[in-house]
Amino acid sequence: MMKLNELKVNSKLMYFAKTYIVMSIDPPNVAIKRVDSDGEAISISFSELVLNPSFKASKTMVKRIEKENEQYTAILDNLPEKKRMEISERFEMIKPILVLEKIKEGKFTSYYEFMDHYREYLKSDENVEMLNQTELIGLIAKKYGVSDRTIYRYLTDFRKAAGGDNNRGEEGLVSKAGTGYQYRSDNRKIDLCHPNDPDWVLETIAFRKDEKYIPIIKEVLENHYLTVQKKDKSAVIELIQIKCLKEGLEPLKTETIYKLLGRISDRTKERAREGKRGNEKYDPVERGHANQEALYPLHIVEIDHTPLDLDVIDGESGLVIGRPFLTLGIDVYSRMIWCMYLSFEPPSANRVRKAIQQGVLFKRTKDNYNTTYEWDVFGVPDIIQMDNGSEFNNYKIKRLINETLKSNVRYRPRSTPRYGGTIERLFRTVNSKWIHTLDGTRKSSVADLGEYDPEANAALTLENVREILIRYFTDIYPFETHRGLPLDVENPISRYINGLKKRGYPEFIAEEDEELFKIELLPSEMKPYTRDGVTLENVRYKSPELTHLIDKSKVKYKVKYDDDDISKIYIQLPDSARYIEVGAVNPSADSLKGINRFTYKKIIEITREKNSLKSIPSSQEVLKAKEKLRDDIDRMYKKNRKTRQQTERLGLQVEVKRPEAISSSNSDPTLYELKMMAKKAREKRGLKTNA
Repeated sequence: MMKLNELKVNSKLMYFAKTYIVMSIDPPNVAIKRVDSDGEAISISFSELVLNPSFKASKTMVKRIEKENEQYTAILDNLPEKKRMEISERFEMIKPILVLEKIKEGKFTSYYEFMDHYREYLKSDENVEMLNQTELIGLIAKKYGVSDRTIYRYLTDFRKAAGGDNNRGEEGLVSKAGTGYQYRSDNRKIDLCHPNDPDWVLETIAFRKDEKYIPIIKEVLENHYLTVQKKDKSAVIELIQIKCLKEGLEPLKTETIYKLLGRISDRTKERAREGKRGNEKYDPVERGHANQEALYPLHIVEIDHTPLDLDVIDGESGLVIGRPFLTLGIDVYSRMIWCMYLSFEPPSANRVRKAIQQGVLFKRTKDNYNTTYEWDVFGVPDIIQMDNGSEFNNYKIKRLINETLKSNVRYRPRSTPRYGGTIERLFRTVNSKWIHTLDGTRKSSVADLGEYDPEANAALTLENVREILIRYFTDIYPFETHRGLPLDVENPISRYINGLKKRGYPEFIAEEDEELFKIELLPSEMKPYTRDGVTLENVRYKSPELTHLIDKSKVKYKVKYDDDDISKIYIQLPDSARYIEVGAVNPSADSLKGINRFTYKKIIEITREKNSLKSIPSSQEVLKAKEKLRDDIDRMYKKNRKTRQQTERLGLQVEVKRPEAISSSNSDPTLYELKMMAKKAREKRGLKTNA
């Protein structure tokens, strides 16, 4: 069971099999006292306490994911998209009531949450403490055009399902309407997907004819009816009947198709046929002000990407790869860095997921990078603010933030870069104070660069740069004077610790639940389970434990996958919220171990070029294609920077001698030593060095 934990004064915890109570929180330390003892309280570092294997926190928020012999469960994942959207809408209605309850319980951060997101329910001269639940329910009912009784029913269903666990309460908001047809023996289901995203199932409609008609109906509806072209019903009916004839099927009756079209909801039609305007009508409203002032640590975190002003080299060949992308998240209140992700992967939803994952979890920089201090900024922010790039502004990232983290999404107003000033200033600080001082810098402009040749002077690997940045954000940046902070605060770490004394530490994920949290963040698709198992992008996955699903091949199951390792997937079991890990069988999991999706697409291209690919490549063909891919890269690597960038994404090693100057060492180099290693690497390559 994965929990979002919160440590607060008077809460109980387990530590070395003994029960303690939190007496006080004085960041970075916590004072705890044995419940069954009259002894004095002990003071311990927060990180040392929560990372101890014996630590168990009291439950404050719970996200149901259970692990039993490689099985995982996650609430609500077994619902079709239409049901999920209904839950989101109903939860949006009752959430102000839940926040108001927390205010009455004395949680001061909930006061700011209400004022940030639900101020509309207050009169101009009214304070939130003056508002009672009955009045609020009436205002909510009026806004959404439903009865007070409906809101009461949603709230009752939520609390009944929650049983004291507000995170689980969403299960009670699932509509039971329209589920009777699912149990008919002649029932078929057609998943209608968004025209711009085939993974996004807008609605599942019932169909009681031969399943041979389903591909025809799905193709015509998605590509001709549910599009911005807005073809009328008569044209769609004619097209379906023509395609039936071409496939040797008796054409469906006009009346049958009319009934089928009538089952598609107005919501689905408007989302698909009205483009951006249709999506905006049904997307949750992102309330609040993009430039609002942060009032405590992790109240608001800003995330964005930038290409670094630096050329990096390959650690094996010493050849220049190019400029990596840096993703950072900054705590607006303290200016402490919340997350960092560095790679050659361009901005994408996958990149955003990985950055958020790094921000939420404990960093462990002392263990991993031998830093002097620990990077102790972690946990779930109240608001995650981003720009309007497609990698940020999509329903998968919104759902991750709103539903998995129980946080809130905010977007900057379009064409107003001033609202992203905090993160933009951070990028300028990183470049000017550090990146522009490293060998291989591209500076901020051609004029600043002058006659300096970045490519000729580049000498740091991607891992070198990652280590430099992590050490900078952990041991240097937090203690530097920051002009964006109030005058009475010296630096980001002081502001952060002082803020924690007011609000306490944010919700966090215990070490034992980190793997489950990573699975929760994985993207998903709906797939049938046939005699061949599940086929996902030319890979077959199968398990003897799932043979009972074969007879239900007309049903689709939710499949979670990791873009960085396609050797396995997680399949959700029917009529349950459990997942089971399933390995690849064709090609084998061993041949795909550690291969990312980008690499596999290249392998497929190679096998097609050799005319050897019929449907799915064998394990032997994968190994041969991988060998050919490596040979092709070896030939081009020294000549083509684009090839070197591609190799970074592929994760392949090239057969080039590694320079001695940047060989790995048993000891961890200091920042100064890293620069000296870079200098030696240039000298090894016969390049000039700067004084």
